[in-house]
Amino acid sequence: MRVVVVGAGMAGLTAARRLVGGGHDVTLIEAGSRLGGRARTVRSPFADGQYVESGAEWVDTHHHRMRGLLDRHGLTLQGEGQQWTTIRRWLYRDGRLSSPAELAPSVHRELERFEAVVAKAADTIDDPARPHLSSQAAASDAMSLADVAREAHLDELARLFQRRDSQGEFAAEPHEVSLLFVAQQRAVSAACRGSEVVRAHRIADGLDTLVRRMAADVADVITTDEALIGVEHDDRSVIVTTSHRRIEADHLVLTCSLVPLRRVEFAPTLPPLLQRAIDELSYGAVTKTAVQFAERTWPAGYATTEGVSQRIYEPTADQPGDAGVLMSYAGGDGGRELATRPDSERLRVIEADMRAVHGITAPSVGGFSRAWSAHPRYGGSYAVYRPGQVTAFWDVLRRPHGRLWLAGEHTATWTGYLEGAVESGECVADAILGAS
Repeated sequence: MRVVVVGAGMAGLTAARRLVGGGHDVTLIEAGSRLGGRARTVRSPFADGQYVESGAEWVDTHHHRMRGLLDRHGLTLQGEGQQWTTIRRWLYRDGRLSSPAELAPSVHRELERFEAVVAKAADTIDDPARPHLSSQAAASDAMSLADVAREAHLDELARLFQRRDSQGEFAAEPHEVSLLFVAQQRAVSAACRGSEVVRAHRIADGLDTLVRRMAADVADVITTDEALIGVEHDDRSVIVTTSHRRIEADHLVLTCSLVPLRRVEFAPTLPPLLQRAIDELSYGAVTKTAVQFAERTWPAGYATTEGVSQRIYEPTADQPGDAGVLMSYAGGDGGRELATRPDSERLRVIEADMRAVHGITAPSVGGFSRAWSAHPRYGGSYAVYRPGQVTAFWDVLRRPHGRLWLAGEHTATWTGYLEGAVESGECVADAILGAS
């Protein structure tokens, strides 16, 4: 059978490899000139051979598909990893850098009340792959994280921590995130981790190394700089029109972000609910800005700030060299606002913020800023289901529509993760192999 796969990110590369291995004739098209999608490692202009991830960054202890993929390609996780908590190691507020030990115990209690509400919602989900079918789905999906914060009676500082947590984990403001979606994420994590302590790791040698090795497995079927323009489909076949050609195929797998699909012509038109999901599913806004300083003069660990940087951390903590890179991770409204500024202005503003937070006097020697919401091929960082969108869109995005299949992190159980991209590529490929 002939299968066209659209998008050479982690989901597309995974699906293509599995389909080629199953004996199918695969064509993998990528609209850009670079492979990897939102997995993008930046090496230049950094000194000392250092590198950072401008997009996806983390592989958690219980991301078993990603860890198997790394093993297959001879790659390892970097360092001891990071154990996530809402309160990071440092807080910069009112011009002062404080440790968690200096926080009032009431802040921890308030955030525990918040997490208890989320945990209660997660407990109602019997199957994390089908959260829309849980007994309390409608009620949980009607609530946002902002509603949960009000229910937990968070004070000003606890609200700052919770807001930064939402902007970091979901790249969205608390009012933009469905409680049911967060509960589903907690439920799938609990189902996969067992009793182990979860730590998040970066990939040694960078994500671009993994992408290159994955692409080498299917190099003969990949074309770049080829955009999807239109799709004609019926119950027997599909005809794919690209910027270069027309391809007749038995199946079409759409692994790209939903945002560019909003400009694709489908004939006949897609089912109304699927079209709504494509048009309306929310994508988080992340702007990552990295600055390399000639010396590492900051303390180890994350800093939460009330300023424009939102979160500051060192992605080169496990890399050698005298220099070091600090990263600002700004999500939600802050990420969107930064996206409206030129790169040079973002770098200037964020560098000034980093210097203020950590008292840095060493010269800067390189940097970059990437606003994912400003790029039309992506439209944002990763999917985030707003209130009402889990019950509305979860199922329609995860089942085939005739000869059309959707994949990508937005269709996965592990939504928003590298693990989810790989999961979705495997699942769709396996379904096509099973149907052939």
